[in-house]
Amino acid sequence: MDLPTLYAQCAPSVAPQTLAAIVRVESGGNPWRIGINGDYVLPQQPANQAEAIRDANRLIGMGYSIDMGLMQVNLKNLNALKLSVEQVFDPCTNIKAGAQILQNFYQKSASDIGQGQHALRRAISAYNTGNFINGFTNGYVAKVTKERPVHAQSDELVSAMLAKTLVVWSPLNGNEY
Repeated sequence: MDLPTLYAQCAPSVAPQTLAAIVRVESGGNPWRIGINGDYVLPQQPANQAEAIRDANRLIGMGYSIDMGLMQVNLKNLNALKLSVEQVFDPCTNIKAGAQILQNFYQKSASDIGQGQHALRRAISAYNTGNFINGFTNGYVAKVTKERPVHAQSDELVSAMLAKTLVVWSPLNGNEY
């Protein structure tokens, strides 16, 4: 599976570096990954799309809140995105869905504090936790911002919305959000 091509084709309005960092943290690039929010652990991850759909539907039927696919799209987002479990396990659809969630949070953050890296980091926090603060305190934002592409020459993490110029990523001081 050629993830860079999928990022470009399925979510062209989101920087591929940002998508790649989130995918590495969320699923490690496994399109069939299921994350369970709770104390239950899958004995093993699904090996293919059919198993992923079957296992996800079983877990949902048991009342679990789950995250699915490359971008670990949460079950709660499916209705708003008008997606089924089957659709969210399509890699392109999953990337598009995750990108839409991230973009929505970025737009909300940017409207509060302006565009740029600070707004992006807040959006990344909300992508993980649903709010602009908890992703900093639980370490998620730090994990994502450390996941720069291997070929990166500097500490750049581009904006969630493609910009004509890169915004230089710099660590936050303290617990600033």
